[in-house]
Amino acid sequence: MKLDYVIRTATEKDVPEIYEMAKELAQMQGLLERFCVTPDSLLQMLNESPQNTNTIVAIGKNRELLGFAMHTLIKNNRLYHSGFAMYIDELYVIPAARGHGIGKALFKYIASVAIHHQCNRMEWWVESENKSAMEFYDNLGARALEEFITYRFQNPRLKTFIES
Repeated sequence: MKLDYVIRTATEKDVPEIYEMAKELAQMQGLLERFCVTPDSLLQMLNESPQNTNTIVAIGKNRELLGFAMHTLIKNNRLYHSGFAMYIDELYVIPAARGHGIGKALFKYIASVAIHHQCNRMEWWVESENKSAMEFYDNLGARALEEFITYRFQNPRLKTFIES
């Protein structure tokens, strides 16, 4: 059975459902203890910087949210990549809607925004244990970068680093 849906920019009305999906995503990734988004902070994200960061949703025929994605347009001035890059911050499709092309449609929507802004690439991170996501991205034709390892300072360690 084909699932009918449309992709559109998220609105304030979508915040409660996006929040619940984001929480499910954090739980699925085993990162719930680091989950710090609130409905208010999510609303602030939607309203603050629509020029560079955007949230899109997949809406079913009964107006239910089936998935969401957040993406950020980044200006790069690097030795190997100049111009703009598109970074996918989050992507989630509810389990009942998986396998119907919604994740791919969200990616294509973001890719069209990237092309519109003349981005030279689109990137995202995947938790190393999320094998189903890796298989999905491999099937899209994306390439996993294995030549780089991500390092991070995260608060409170960031503050203690400065003070050391």
